Amino acid sequence: MRHILRRSRKRVNRRLVRPIPLFYNVAVTAVALPVFGPVESLSAPNPLASETGPRDIRAVRTLRISVTDRCNFRCVYCMPEEKIDWLPRETLLSYEEIAAVVRAAVRHGIGGFKLTGGEPLVRHDLPALVALLRGVPGVRELSMTTNGALLDEYAAPLKAAGLDRLTVSLDTMDPDRFRAITRGADIRRVWAGIRAAVAAGFRHPKINCVAMRGINDDEYAAFARLTIDHDATVRFIEYMPLGRTALGGEYEQRFIAETDIRARIEAALGPLTPADHDAGHGPACVFRLADPRGDGHPGRGRIGFISAMSKPFCSTCNRLRLTAEGQLRSCLFDGGEVELRPILRGEPLRPATHDALGDSNSIADALHAAFIRCVAFKPEVHGYYGNRQMSQIGG
Repeated sequence: MRHILRRSRKRVNRRLVRPIPLFYNVAVTAVALPVFGPVESLSAPNPLASETGPRDIRAVRTLRISVTDRCNFRCVYCMPEEKIDWLPRETLLSYEEIAAVVRAAVRHGIGGFKLTGGEPLVRHDLPALVALLRGVPGVRELSMTTNGALLDEYAAPLKAAGLDRLTVSLDTMDPDRFRAITRGADIRRVWAGIRAAVAAGFRHPKINCVAMRGINDDEYAAFARLTIDHDATVRFIEYMPLGRTALGGEYEQRFIAETDIRARIEAALGPLTPADHDAGHGPACVFRLADPRGDGHPGRGRIGFISAMSKPFCSTCNRLRLTAEGQLRSCLFDGGEVELRPILRGEPLRPATHDALGDSNSIADALHAAFIRCVAFKPEVHGYYGNRQMSQIGG
């Protein structure tokens, strides 16, 4: 893999001398598509987290829902090289059980929900879950993060079911490097998926790029160029050490901070200027290219930075996570989990959980209390290493 990464880096350097188009056809040639429309709505981050503190349930605005730990990619920063034992299917929450958790979240004023995995689209009939959650009163926004490879098939059904937004994970635009990072996937399927999503009506798509020194650190300007003429958001995510991976080298050798990423972009494309906050309640700091064409006009899209390692945002954290097997988790890095599956299935609770939740009169009341218990586990600042694989907790 390292040989392929080194070899493909030379090709990427040559490509950086010209803009790289956002959409490609199956022959990986440029396709000019004026497909993006204006942003329909923008929402500033809710200030409650900074006013009340992250351990106040009133500060929570988003629940990330992992629907499966399985994935059709095996990205080197997300999964170990050795075999992974997937969760038994009977341990996964059913769609009806997920909906029950969402109804409990809505009782707390949580209105944003993001479906994740693993890869969420490998879960059978995911549009049915989208339609089910769309029908829950109080669900204000329903989005999904995906690797994009199955969007060509599912984008239209997801839109019809009521999904509002899509984020596609893409860490390189070089086909050989992409194949190495994902251990065998074809980047053409991702571009086809993005085109299908835009055609289905998903405007202003987001692309998430995990920044890794020595792997894709020569592509940041190329990614930023995508925002010059397209109404898209490219977000650079600092690499986070979660569970076992196969990147090679120590974490410190692969980590690259926001300041370095931003400096590389500005050196190639000029200064970044602050932009209105993007749709949703995410932690990204968002900018535009101030004058990338030299005509006095800013880039059309946005560039975001999610810097959990160099600039932790724990004090304003506004989200909880639901794992595929029903653990309500307070933090991406640290433990602090409350088991919801026993509540949903009428199974015996652990003594500590039973004492904390009390003798609730119904499943709905027990779930309501579980959210309050979970948010109290949020750390002042997250740990240096996460204790579970990214694919197991939904990112």
